[in-house]
Amino acid sequence: MTMMSLRKDDGFTLSELVAALGLLGVILAATWAGFQASHNYSKLSDRQGWFAREVSSPLLQIERVMQQQYRIDSTYPGVTPYRIKCETDADNDGNYEAWEIQATTDHRLVISNSEVRQDGTYERAPSTYAWSTHNYNVETGTPLFRFFDKAGNEITNMGDVPSQAIKVVVTVVTIYDGKQFSDSRTVLFRNY
Repeated sequence: MTMMSLRKDDGFTLSELVAALGLLGVILAATWAGFQASHNYSKLSDRQGWFAREVSSPLLQIERVMQQQYRIDSTYPGVTPYRIKCETDADNDGNYEAWEIQATTDHRLVISNSEVRQDGTYERAPSTYAWSTHNYNVETGTPLFRFFDKAGNEITNMGDVPSQAIKVVVTVVTIYDGKQFSDSRTVLFRNY
């Protein structure tokens, strides 16, 4: 046997182990960063979906109703910063649709509508549904409706709304993951 023979029981050198652990660390760091990015995008997607369902969709529906309204109903309990009842004739059939929109103290945004014939009888029975069960307008003290007159002044006497309002600012507030989110729309009444 020669002196240059290889020893079969040699292990890894310290530098080989350090290099392998360094590469493993880089791979694990990249994997962790990818996982974190995926998790953050998932949370962002959830928040955007929540916002669309709890704020944007109700705002769109309310905006459509308020643009089409031709009469604000001031009968009891009347117009408040958190409730309105109005009439539209969206399908132009001579029968009006009665809409009531209200933010409640139990975190619901409730929308009711029915179609009423000119003689006052129901063409379609009233239907009421909670558009949102996470509405925080009342709890945060943020009015759902703020009405303005021709001069651009906010109407504070709700009894004046049916005769003086030409536009409304609608604001919907929700809370998601401990954070408050809201959005507003300014709607001009088409009959002015």
